Amino acid sequence: MASNKLLLLPGDGIGPEIMEEVKKVIAWLNEQGEDTYEYDEGLVGGSAYDAHGVSISEEDMAKAQAADAVIFGAVGGPKWDDVPYEVRPEAGLLRLRKDLGLFANLRPAICYPALLMRLL
Repeated sequence: MASNKLLLLPGDGIGPEIMEEVKKVIAWLNEQGEDTYEYDEGLVGGSAYDAHGVSISEEDMAKAQAADAVIFGAVGGPKWDDVPYEVRPEAGLLRLRKDLGLFANLRPAICYPALLMRLL
């Protein structure tokens, strides 16, 4: 049985609400007994700025680098529109991508029939 270390970064907006559901999924996976998932939590984005004055702390970056996977919520919102560029909520996401060597941002996509015909 493998043990996996996850870092949950809820972020802002709907992120914390979504992360509560992620915790339920993790609990369900642990009940299945094949692998185990331990998780820690951190702050990123506006919530990190509010707590630490930066978009992600060095401590949470270290947690991300030590984790097997990072589950990321969302960052940003109008509350942080006027903070300096280098500590804006999005800077935390960009730093995670850079320091962890990530290169893709995959999202659900819909291929409409009109577009499909052009691809064929």
